[in-house]
This record gives sequence, C-alpha cells and structure tokens, in this order.
Amino acid sequence: MRSLSRHLSISLAFSLICFFMIQTVIVGIEMRKLSEESVLSRLEDDMEGILAALTVEPNTMPKLEWEHIPDIFKRPFSGHYFQIRQAEESLRSRSLWDGDLSVVGIGISRAVQGPEDQQLLILSRSFTLHGQRVLLSVAEDTSALEATSSYFQKRLLALSFGALLLLLVIQMWVIRRGLKPLAGLKKELQQLESGEREKLEQPVPSEIVPVVEEVNRLLFVLQQRLQRSRNAMGNLSHALKTPLTLMFQILERRSGDKECMQLLEQVQRIEGHINRELSRARTAGQSPGGFWSKPEQDVRDLVSTLEAVYRQQISIALDISEISNISADREDMMEVIGNLTDNACKWAQARVSITLCQQSGLSLIIEDDGPGMKEDEKLLVLGRGVRMDETKQGHGLGLAIVREIVDAYDGRLELEQSNELGGLKVSVWFPLSVSD
Repeated sequence: MRSLSRHLSISLAFSLICFFMIQTVIVGIEMRKLSEESVLSRLEDDMEGILAALTVEPNTMPKLEWEHIPDIFKRPFSGHYFQIRQAEESLRSRSLWDGDLSVVGIGISRAVQGPEDQQLLILSRSFTLHGQRVLLSVAEDTSALEATSSYFQKRLLALSFGALLLLLVIQMWVIRRGLKPLAGLKKELQQLESGEREKLEQPVPSEIVPVVEEVNRLLFVLQQRLQRSRNAMGNLSHALKTPLTLMFQILERRSGDKECMQLLEQVQRIEGHINRELSRARTAGQSPGGFWSKPEQDVRDLVSTLEAVYRQQISIALDISEISNISADREDMMEVIGNLTDNACKWAQARVSITLCQQSGLSLIIEDDGPGMKEDEKLLVLGRGVRMDETKQGHGLGLAIVREIVDAYDGRLELEQSNELGGLKVSVWFPLSVSD
C-alpha cells in the first residue's frame, strides 16, 4: 500500500533537488556574465587609456607614451596585456614579455590561452588613425574569477543541500500535522467497527470531507436496509403465521388420513424453511455500527423469561462476567443465546448452565443435563451447507439459526458432551471487540 506521506515527501524532495540544481546552474551562468561584463568594462577603460597614450604619425608605427600607461602593463605576466598591430608590425605591453596575444578576430575572445597558461578574455577593436588601420587588443587574466565563481557555486550547492534537508524536515512535520485528522478518523473507524459509535464525526480536511460523508451515508443506508428487512420479515412472519396455524389445525383433525399426514409433514417443512430464511434475513452479522450495550441485563431478563415459561421446572445457572459493551448486533446475540438456552431447557431434566465471558472475544457456553446428542447428529449440525431442518426434530431449526449467525460473524460452534452436567455442551465463540 502506498504511503501518502512518503509519496508527498519523495515528490517534494525531487522537486526541490531539481529546483536547487537549476538555481545553481543559473546563478553560476549569471555570475560568469556579471564577471565578464565587469572585466569587459575594465578592458574598455584600459583601451581608452592606451588610445590616449598612443601617438600616430603618417607612414610610421604608432608610438606609446609609456609614462601614461598603468604600471600593471609593465610588470611581466601581470595578467593585464595589450597588443597593437599595424600591418606586419606590432607593439605589445611589457607584461607580455616576448609573447603575443592569440587574437582570433575583432570583438571578444574568451578562454584564450595566455602566458603561463593563463585564461585570457580579450577585447579587440579596429581603429583608423591618420589613414592607418590599427588593431588594438586588450586582455585580462580571468583565472581568479573562474576560481571564485567555481568556489561560490560549490558553496551555493552546499547551502542548497542544507536548505533542502531543512525543507524536507519542515515538510514532513507539515504533512504529519496535516494528516493528523486522518489518525483521528482511523480511530473513529475502529470505534465504528467495535460498535462504539454510529457515524464518523472527526473534522478532516476539505479534500477528505466527501469520503467521510459518503461513509456516513453508506452506514445510514445499511442500517436502514437492515431495519426495513427486519420489519418486512416480521410482517411476513405475522402474515404467514395465521394461515399456517389454520392449516395445522385442519390437518391434525384428520390425523387418520394418510394423505393428510403427508400434507402435514410438508407444511411443517414449509414452516421450517420460512423460519430459517426469516432468521437469516434478520441476521446483521459484522456490519458496521452493531452495538450491544447491556448484555448482562438482557441475558438475565432472558433467563427470567425462560424460567417463567418452564414453570420453575428447570434451574438455570447463569455465570456472566462484567461486560458492558459488545461490538455486535443485539438481536443477533439474543437470537443465539435464546435459541441455545431454549433448546437446552427443552432437553434438560432439571439443570441448565450458561457461561458468558470474554476470552479474546465473546465466549458463550451452554450445558444441560439431558440425553445429549449422537455423534452423527453433531456432524450434521456442524457441517456447513447442511439443511438443519432435515436433522432430528428438536435440535434442527434452533441450531440452524445459531449456525447461520455464528458463520456471519466468522465465529466457532462446537458440540460436545458436558463433563459437569452430562448432557450437551454447546460452545460458541465470536471474534468481537469487548470493552468494559
């Protein structure tokens, strides 16, 4: 999965590196241009001074008044040179010693090799004095300027690298600060999954607001669909209950008729199918927003109701830990506990035990002192895809409903012999978040 923070950091780092490299190159070019302009300006001034000290007579080589020439042109290899050429004759500065300037042509000549491997910038101009054409070239050593420019570029590059690191640190801080609301959103999503809230309320950047609104809308739609489904299933159950009861009564009165008994059996099958599908439709499963806020109170109320139904013939022992919040749909959990407890009460002789606790999830154990269940029947109950209404009457439908709900929550259902009571022991485990 790509990290948004890493992607932004890499993108910014690449952009800054490109920016600082281009900046360094441009600054270096501009520095060279400024340095060259400064040197050319000095060469222009030197050329005017040399022209002023130049005496030209017809048909003779120009003469210089050396006392008006700056001393820098008199010191050998000083880095400042001039050369005057007329026809085949030439007059050069003493700083050139016995060398010549490699003049390419009129104008500016760059990076010309001079005395002692000096890099010269040469400015050459042609003048006509007293009818004589004179080519004056003035040069200056730019090696020091090149070294200074190179040093400046290196320092600029080092400073740019330091600025790049500083900007990256600042950018990482800004990104983390900007993405901080997403951490809160992640926490709310976890709370939503655990059933501690019904919608997202974390303030987020405007770019994320549409996502949050869409998630909230989807949660609302899911809850509405689940509620409508349950209402519709309830209405259907009530609508079918009366005609099915009437059919049972009519067919039971004709119990002697073989065909009526066959028809009664098929009606019972229809009732089993309807109850099974109604239960499946009512199951919420691991949908977001499911929340069981008062499990202990609800289970105690259920036990009281069952004790009243069985007229105190069955003693129900309840052992429940102090669990206040369970991230599961209340109707699903009550359906599981109700079906298993009612089934245990039907088959028990006198005692039923219920244990509800937290063990890396929600653990439910229901035991009775009845006859238990045969191994082949257990296999039918635990086998996925088996239609439980086809198993032994009395265990089938209730355990089928339980298995559907357990499967919806990716839980576990185990059937075994109870060592304590001797009857059937049903163990159910749900991988749910439980908080005190």
